[in-house]
Amino acid sequence: MFSYLSTPLYLTIGFFLLTVLSLFIFGKDQAESLWNIGGLVFGCYLIFSSILILFIDTGWGYFLSIMGYSLLYLIFAGILIQIIIQVKQLPGSNESAMIFLIIIFHPLLLLFFKLIKWLFSKLAQK
Repeated sequence: MFSYLSTPLYLTIGFFLLTVLSLFIFGKDQAESLWNIGGLVFGCYLIFSSILILFIDTGWGYFLSIMGYSLLYLIFAGILIQIIIQVKQLPGSNESAMIFLIIIFHPLLLLFFKLIKWLFSKLAQK
């Protein structure tokens, strides 16, 4: 199970399916609630994928691939939420789409965990 979750493609697909389920289960009758739910699941995806970097020894390959997949995830989730809003004709201003600006922190979080991993490896060598 861990080997599947540690693969960026499967991790992204899993969290995207979780996003779809969350939108249909917890989505209210407001556009803002859909954006907030999508943003919260995306935030969990970012945190989970950043923590995984501690346990994966692929060097910078995981870092670069998870960055690419997170952008794809962001694009597909945004399109999905817009489609749901249009089909259901939900009221709202769509201003909550700004929650997806947390993508800015993903590279910083990945680099922070990469630094921690490097520090622990240097300390373990001594």
